This record gives sequence, C-alpha cells and structure tokens, in this order.
Amino acid sequence: MKAFKSAMGIEEKPKTAAEEMEEACCELCPKLTYKQRIGGYLTCFGLAFVLSIGSWVRLADLIKGNPTPFVVFYTLGNLMGIAGSLFLSGPKAQCKAMWDRTRIVATLFYFTSITMTIFCCYYHGIPDDGRVGIIIMCVFVQWIAMIWYTISFIPFARDYVCMVCGQGSKDCCKKAGGK
Repeated sequence: MKAFKSAMGIEEKPKTAAEEMEEACCELCPKLTYKQRIGGYLTCFGLAFVLSIGSWVRLADLIKGNPTPFVVFYTLGNLMGIAGSLFLSGPKAQCKAMWDRTRIVATLFYFTSITMTIFCCYYHGIPDDGRVGIIIMCVFVQWIAMIWYTISFIPFARDYVCMVCGQGSKDCCKKAGGK
C-alpha cells in the first residue's frame, strides 16, 4: 500500500515529534462524560491536596537536612494538580493552552521552578548547611510560579493583578506573557 501511495504521489508525510506526542496524549484520555471529567479532576485535586499537606508534615525532615521526603511530596502534589486540569479540558486542549503564546512564559517558569527544586534536593554540590535555605527559596518560587500559571488561565486575572500591583508591574506583566 505504501508503494502504491508513493507511486501515485499521495504519500503521507511523516509526523513530527510534537504531532506524535499530541496524538499519544489524546489516546490516553478517551472522550469522557462531564461527570467523569469532574470526578477525575476532583480525584486529582484531592490527591494533590493530600500530597501537598503531606509535604508540609515533612518540613521537619527538611530542616533536619533530609529534603527528599518534603521535595518529593511537594512536587508530586503540584504535578497531580496539573494532571487534574487535563481532565477538565482534555489533554490535547490543555497542552495547547499551556503552550499558548500568552502563557508560555508562565508554563516554562512553573516547570523550571519544579525542576530546580528537584535539582537542589539531589545535587550533591550544594553544601548541606545551605541546601535547606535554597530548597525553601525554590519552593517559594515554585509557589509563586504556580499562582501565576493558574492566574494565566483565568480571563483578565493577569490584567487585574498587574493593575493592583501598580503601573511598574504592568510593564513586567506584558513582558511575562500578559496582555
């Protein structure tokens, strides 16, 4: 069949890696009913909440110099929250929305902050006496990034936040993907 299509000049062009990933995402989550989508979202949201609370219970471990339990639970909680949003709009639509030009900076900043938190936890080049402070700073940055990422999905929310923060911040918001 491939030889026939090639001879007729109607050969399909190969899919790009992005197209293959998009297709794989769509196959992961078949068409769900509204009730199933809400159930999936609430389940992921509940798990994200439990994991996040679980991370704060492990704050004492972090302070004692064992950051792994805290960082793992905190990061998994954030990733579970993102997974929950896949149920609401579907994986394909959510992935497109995440990488839309108006929120690409927020998405990249959020994922970079998650990566940096994990990196700081496991990188042995950071002295143990400074690791706790750096991880707490990374978690704070991750929290701010998550808020800005979430706000980017609420219509006009970025504009409102920029207005509340003042004119100087509005210029910054425009550069960060706001309107």
